[in-house]
Amino acid sequence: MKSHKSQHIHHQSPLIHHQSPLNLHKSSPNFHKSLLSFLPILFLFLFFGCERVIDVDLNESDPEIVIEGNLSYNDGELEVIISKTSSYFSTAPSEKVENALVYLVDDEETLVNAKHIGQGIYKVEDYIIRSGVEYSLHVEAEGREFVAKSTLHAPVKLDSLSYEYQNSSRFFDGGYRILLYFSDPPGEENFYRVKVHKNGELLNEVGDLIVFDDNRLDGKGIQVRLRGQLFDKGDTATVQLLTIDKNTWRYFTTFREMANLNPGSPAPANPSSNFSNGALGYFSAWSADEKEIIIE
Repeated sequence: MKSHKSQHIHHQSPLIHHQSPLNLHKSSPNFHKSLLSFLPILFLFLFFGCERVIDVDLNESDPEIVIEGNLSYNDGELEVIISKTSSYFSTAPSEKVENALVYLVDDEETLVNAKHIGQGIYKVEDYIIRSGVEYSLHVEAEGREFVAKSTLHAPVKLDSLSYEYQNSSRFFDGGYRILLYFSDPPGEENFYRVKVHKNGELLNEVGDLIVFDDNRLDGKGIQVRLRGQLFDKGDTATVQLLTIDKNTWRYFTTFREMANLNPGSPAPANPSSNFSNGALGYFSAWSADEKEIIIE
């Protein structure tokens, strides 16, 4: 396989080990179901040996609004999903927020309303998105307004993909791991996210979340070894290199750190949302380059 002279990004990298992807052997919930706040747990105790149970206030806060907004340069589309957090003890799916007012504003203060599709989904399609522009997403729901801003950056070209065999271990069976290569544009601060599709299906567990920046890598060739699911012979891997802004990078970085906490660690705060007025979630304007490889 052709060698690449590039800076490596992987789990054991001493250079940016804090920015490397999560190991898959740690079980993790579905990514979208994880966009919930951490709520207190009920404590029951006995008083002086009595059998009477002392009631402790759960202090469960009112359900919070969760907004996932993606403005895709490649698709010319805005998709916003609005839901609510549920009780700590609830096993029901999160409640979707219907009939909200959702609109997008660009740097020229041009306003575009999103169409309500149903199931808490709102869309703007066939929208011309411009690089270097800061977009504002406005959501009015249940008597409150939430605003987030995100700047679209130009896509960074993916140079190539390759794969290598990963021997089996006590954590997982053997299989093929995907590697991607690209050159970071010099002289600017860049933030990235990687999305991977396996045989057409998006790998969307927390362990598949890959975000990093170009700190100490400015202008260099970069290799990223994907630490998510392994592939088998005959599988097709489709890899997207997303260029995101700093606020989006900060949100996913804190989200990943929370998901990677060891059992027994203190409950952290919510991920660093870029929405105003207490909404959870994020709004991200992004561009991407994409390549595909078949494991042979």
